[in-house]
Amino acid sequence: MDVAGANLAGMSHTVDAVIIGGGIAGVSVGHELCQRGLSVQLLEAEQALAHHSTGRSAAQYLETYGNESVRRLTIAGRSFFENPPSELVDGPLWHNRPLMHACSPKHVDRVRALAEEYKALVPTTEFLGPAEAIALMPVLRPEAVGGALLEPDAMELDVAAIHQAFLRGMRRHKAEIHSNARVTAIALSGDGWIVTTPSGTISTPLVVNAAGAWCDQIAQLASIEPLGLLPFRRTVAVASLPAGISDADSWPLVAFEAEEGGMAGYCKPESGGLLISPADEKLSLPCDARPDEIDVARAIDVIAQWTTLQLRHVRTTWAGLRTFAADRTLVAGFDAAAPGFFWLAGQGGYGIQTAPGLARAAAGLLLDGELPKDFLAAGLTQAELAPNRPGISGALAPG
Repeated sequence: MDVAGANLAGMSHTVDAVIIGGGIAGVSVGHELCQRGLSVQLLEAEQALAHHSTGRSAAQYLETYGNESVRRLTIAGRSFFENPPSELVDGPLWHNRPLMHACSPKHVDRVRALAEEYKALVPTTEFLGPAEAIALMPVLRPEAVGGALLEPDAMELDVAAIHQAFLRGMRRHKAEIHSNARVTAIALSGDGWIVTTPSGTISTPLVVNAAGAWCDQIAQLASIEPLGLLPFRRTVAVASLPAGISDADSWPLVAFEAEEGGMAGYCKPESGGLLISPADEKLSLPCDARPDEIDVARAIDVIAQWTTLQLRHVRTTWAGLRTFAADRTLVAGFDAAAPGFFWLAGQGGYGIQTAPGLARAAAGLLLDGELPKDFLAAGLTQAELAPNRPGISGALAPG
């Protein structure tokens, strides 16, 4: 049942779990909890669900992206994307879009070693020579490219369809989904919590904090110590391709190696044009992020350095917040000082691709007190996701 926040007016009732946040983290864990038989109420502050980071994702599934914990969570969710429950979807959630991480001649050894490292979890990863890389994206400048890491089984995801699939799962179990329902107070009451919005209150033994960039603010409403989560702005634009480019739809997602390591930027085909980003990380307050013209110009410059494309016309621009814990590992666990308050935070740039795996991990921790057995067998531990782990706050780890 989807209802506006105003429909809560004058009501005070009890549910098994209140989820705060209607992005991919909130709806995916909501689906899992409903599957386990809990009554669930989801509260989203905005007029529409998935208004912020979820709706502004670059929509890629990359098993080589992030640290080892992130990669294990990503891999754990692949089966959901490839074979989702038929009652939740109207069509495929993905199509193949390989990742190619291009490097300059002087960084070949570093990227070749990275390809070998990634093979431990992603055996299909390989290193390409410059001619092989250019064959996949013929507009690459031969003098710029020394080689590339290739993840051939990467996927482009249909974010809206994935979000809707989880919502359908919640609706099938009669979960209440409220937009325009900003949480104004959270207070302990007996063995549970009272969650207050301008339109009503809800009693619950479980509060799931899945509010993205606002997770620390939600914790403070409950008089809980914030984790020191760090929201960073990421800028994206879609540019028109020059006349005569006819094969762009077959290009991979291409990330360009920065001189100091990491990414200088990336691009991929998008709606007959080219999606571009300077892979920027600008520390931000939680907000409705807006793009900066300078960052769009930087993205165009990166494409000019690495390819023969001369991008002249930018069709559209946007920005989103990618919120990290300092160690860049996702957060899933009960707050040590507040029984029944569960953190589901710090998804950074991995929120869509990790959603099925993270939601299942979170449901195990919430209801069973441990991760599902297949996660443990894959080497993931409860401690590395815990909100009280060492290194969760402080200086941000390199990307």
